[in-house]
Amino acid sequence: MTEDTGGHIAYILGAARAQAARGDVDLVQIVTRAFDEPTLGAVHAQTEQQVSRSLSIRRLWTAQRGYLSKENLAAEIPALVDAFLEDLAQTQRLPDVIHAHFADAAQLALEARARFGIPVIYTPHSLALSKSGPAVDTDRVAAERRALLEADAVVLSSRDEAEVQVAAYGADAQARVHRVSPGVSLRRPAEAGAGRALLADRLSDPDRPTLLAVARPVARKNLATLARVYADSPALQARANLVILAGQHGDALQANAEARAELTRLRETLEVPALRGKVALPPSHTQGDVAALYDRAAQTGGVFVNLALHEPFGLTMLEAASHGLPVVATQEGGPADIVADLGHGICVPPAMWRR
Repeated sequence: MTEDTGGHIAYILGAARAQAARGDVDLVQIVTRAFDEPTLGAVHAQTEQQVSRSLSIRRLWTAQRGYLSKENLAAEIPALVDAFLEDLAQTQRLPDVIHAHFADAAQLALEARARFGIPVIYTPHSLALSKSGPAVDTDRVAAERRALLEADAVVLSSRDEAEVQVAAYGADAQARVHRVSPGVSLRRPAEAGAGRALLADRLSDPDRPTLLAVARPVARKNLATLARVYADSPALQARANLVILAGQHGDALQANAEARAELTRLRETLEVPALRGKVALPPSHTQGDVAALYDRAAQTGGVFVNLALHEPFGLTMLEAASHGLPVVATQEGGPADIVADLGHGICVPPAMWRR
């Protein structure tokens, strides 16, 4: 929905559904922040949402009722801590364990452990020290280090996370690390012809092989490099179409300076007369559209491309595999593990494509 809606959302929902389906689990509750932003859907202002018999979503209200991007969330953490503790104090049954996703949630979980003695599991998903760029968010690094050191267990997805990313926080940060490779929910077959129909008015020959990329429009995902490689290669243009799903190009997304800059780079490179009919940069998409395009790329003999400068895990690699779609993926981070385990593509150094 916004630039903050990444693969971690699919991870959390998929893991929660799988845990709730277990015979030895009574209840799984996803706890998140409530906000009132009609353009993003009224459901986010719904305090309680039942997903299945054993799975629900609980949304916490604070005085700040509007949508907040992750960059603007830090100031709201103290209020969320208070709301979480109050919610737990009023519940009829305390949870047996709290699994915190990202360091923001770990702050809530650790305060709940201090008050109620509930064990805490932590999954960082994307650690600040593994991100590219000279600027380091020292407050976020401190919060991540605290979570790594104080959680009762740390659950990670790849060897790179366990052996490289967490190690950057010190040897003592690895003491409670466990690696559990995630899977993906069994895919629902896309309606026959749905992927072709989505692209028919954008591509001159939608039956050519498809180079497909799905990622948020942030610099680390390196989508601008993929666009430039395609634009600079007449041979590649002659053999395949390029389709990039770079988030939802709506007002909430455009408010983010980095996302706005990345989309501008993509448009400047791809929306030129020479590439008309060969590329597609859809401004919006649904989950069903993504599944249909995975299927379409596989049917046309195409590949999924992820040239991220660093990918902490790479859930899209698993999604591509579930659709029978081979990948060309970055060797920086988790995709190297996934490709080695599944054997459905190759890994390349993303820096080799940059000027």
